[in-house]
Formats: sequence, structure tokens, C-alpha cells
Amino acid sequence: MVVVNRMVVLMVDALGWELASRRSGFAPGLTHRRKLETVLGFSTGALPTLFTGRLPSEHGRWVMYRRTAGRGVFRGFGAIGLLPARIQRSWRFGRWLRRLVESRGVRGYFDLYEVPRPLLAEFDLVERDDLFVPGGLPVDSLWDTLDRRRIPWRGWNWRTPESEALDALAARLEHGDERFLFCYTADLDATLHREGSRGPQVGPRLERYSAWLTAIARAAERRGEQVGLYLLSDHGMVDVHHHADVMAAVARLGLRMPDEFLAFFDSSMARFWWRSESARARVRTALANFPGRWLDGAALAAAGCGYDDHAYGDEVFLLDPGVLLVPSFMGREPVAAMHGYAPGHPDMAALLWSNRPVPADVRGLPDVRGFLERELDALAREAA
Repeated sequence: MVVVNRMVVLMVDALGWELASRRSGFAPGLTHRRKLETVLGFSTGALPTLFTGRLPSEHGRWVMYRRTAGRGVFRGFGAIGLLPARIQRSWRFGRWLRRLVESRGVRGYFDLYEVPRPLLAEFDLVERDDLFVPGGLPVDSLWDTLDRRRIPWRGWNWRTPESEALDALAARLEHGDERFLFCYTADLDATLHREGSRGPQVGPRLERYSAWLTAIARAAERRGEQVGLYLLSDHGMVDVHHHADVMAAVARLGLRMPDEFLAFFDSSMARFWWRSESARARVRTALANFPGRWLDGAALAAAGCGYDDHAYGDEVFLLDPGVLLVPSFMGREPVAAMHGYAPGHPDMAALLWSNRPVPADVRGLPDVRGFLERELDALAREAA
């Protein structure tokens, strides 16, 4: 029997099944491969789903911004509307606001993007804590399991540059005693946003991941170890082929926000909270010819993103795959590729590849935590 001494999980944000599968010779040592269905939304909801084994409606996190309830991190920001527009839009002022938010205890990933500064007071951030550590998520997670079982482990995430993190992991694998090593990188996600799936830097970046995985396996063999390798992602990426100015269509209605309605314009969807049926009817009419579809409370619940308190919107207008909402609260300029579309689109699928068998019942993001914990059990048995 082959004894597996360690587990190494490389999680590459936005490494879709289609992108990885069509690249000949990519990660050749990882012969056990599963396509994973992602969840509706972005990494803010997908990562907690991976780490907890629960859907967003269960673990409470869906997208980065939710409707404020109680004492939000943007309390008092409504007064920003009294400042001159040029100050509100300035880079220095935005940096100061970010530091203020961090001083209020936010340790998770966030960005103010292009959210109108006075409107921030209507919203709150979902990721208050570090989701890569024990206790960092609202419900029990993989990290809590590692802590509870006292399994020596170490992880790196977006806070460490990719090359530094990969080097550090390889060094710990050779000289450390951790049984579980984890690295999350979002560099591919940034490259795909900038260049699209066929951009000039996409191939070289994939080759670096492939070479790193091969080197890890060979180094372990030289030491007489067998390392369980797991390549994982949270979603894929869809190349953008059309732009939709949803914000302008809504603005032309002359409705007052937030008095008559409230909206948050993400990159692939617009989320609405209605103050009146009249505002709802007018907005829905204005968007009738846009390439997308409406998701009401029942549809959101069916997608695992429904909330009784409507924290993320009463209704959501989801654009068709490949259609970018631009400008949006997330940016004024177009990007080459985007995610956050219907999970069923082929390019949205995530993946789990390994040099160890992956059961057929591992089909979606909620299945990953249980699989990795079963691998931890197998590691303990094989090392005994």
C-alpha cells in the first residue's frame, strides 16, 4: 500500500474546468479529475461554500456587499454626500476611507471599487473576518476541523504574493512537519479579467502551476514521501462579448435612490430592493430588452442564495453569460472576461484534480470539504 505522508492543496481562483481541460499536458500527474458545479455569484460566496460544505443561504455569505442591518462598517458615510464631488472621487480620499473601514475591525478581503461613496452607508461588508483561519466563518469549516483535530497545517492566501507563497509552501514541504499545506492564489483571476481566456499571459501562468505541481511530486519522491496533491478552483471565467449599461437605463427613469428603490450594480448582475411597486414596475420595464433574466426570491432560494431578510436584494437581474454590466459599482472600464454568471454555463465550472482517486459523488463546491476531510482520515490511517 502506498503511504501518503502529506496533503498539498493548490487553489487557483478562476481556473475553470474548460480552460484547464483544453490545455494539452497541463498538470499531467493529476489524473483523477472532477468537474465541479460552482455557485451563483462570486468568490465571496464560493470560497465559504468550499470551506464549509454549505450553500450561501446556509453559511450566510453571498456577494461582497449586502444591505446594512444595525451597526455596519460604513456607518456615518452618508455625510460624504456633503463633500465636493471631486473629493468624493479622489484616490487619496478612497484610500483614507479604506483605512477607516479596516480600523473598524474588517480583516477580510474587500474593495470600495466605484461604489458611490455616500451610498456606502446603505450597505455593509460580508467578509468581516479572515475566512482562511479557524473561526473565520459564521459556521464550522475545514479550518476548524484542522484545529479541532490538532493537525499541523499551514496556509497562504491572497495576502502573500503568489511566487512567494508557492516557494514557501515547497520549502515547508521539504523542511517542515505540517501534514496539510494549502495555497490560495488569485493571480490567474486577475490575468483572465485583464486578457481573457486566450490572453498572452494565460498560457505561461498555467505552465508555471503545472511545473510547480510536477516539481512538488518529484521532490517528495526523492525524499521517499508520497504527497497527496489536489488542484482546486472556485469557479471558471467567461470571455466578455457584449456590454450592457444597466446603470444608465435605470438612471434615465429619474427615480430617487435610496428613497424609491435601492440598487447595487455588480459586474454581472444588478440587485434591487424596492420601496414601491411603481419603482419596481418601471425598472423592470426599462430592462425588458437587456440580455438577462430576473431572479425573484424563489429562484434565489433554488440557487442556494435565498435569504428571508432579503439582505442581498429583493430581486436580482442576472445578465447572460459573456455580457458585462459596465459601468458598474465594481468598475468604470470593461474587462476581457468575467464570472458571476449562471453556474450551469460550461465556462463557469470549477475543478478538483488530484493524484489520488476522487469519488464520483464529488460534483459541486459543497462536496469538497467532506472529500478533503475524508482524505485527512485516510492520511492518518495510511501513516499509522
